[in-house]
Amino acid sequence: MELDITWDRVVRVWWALLWRNLIAVVAAVLIGSVIGGIIGVILGMAGVPVGTIRIIVMPIGIIIGFAVSIVPLKMILGKDFGDFRLVPAPKQ
Repeated sequence: MELDITWDRVVRVWWALLWRNLIAVVAAVLIGSVIGGIIGVILGMAGVPVGTIRIIVMPIGIIIGFAVSIVPLKMILGKDFGDFRLVPAPKQ
């Protein structure tokens, strides 16, 4: 049996996803900064121009961001929201 999609339920799911996403963004920035910094230093010591380093490091940061962004969604699937749970269900 499906429940109605009410604003109260939508806001609860939105909030659960939002705050987890904010933490994931901070984590992605930190991870990306460390990895980008390491790659930047290595390439800089090898004499690679700064513009080229940016071209190499930027896609890596984007990939890290996308990879980390799925974690909050995984965290709220199956979560108990009081009168409902957010779970994938097969089509009937």
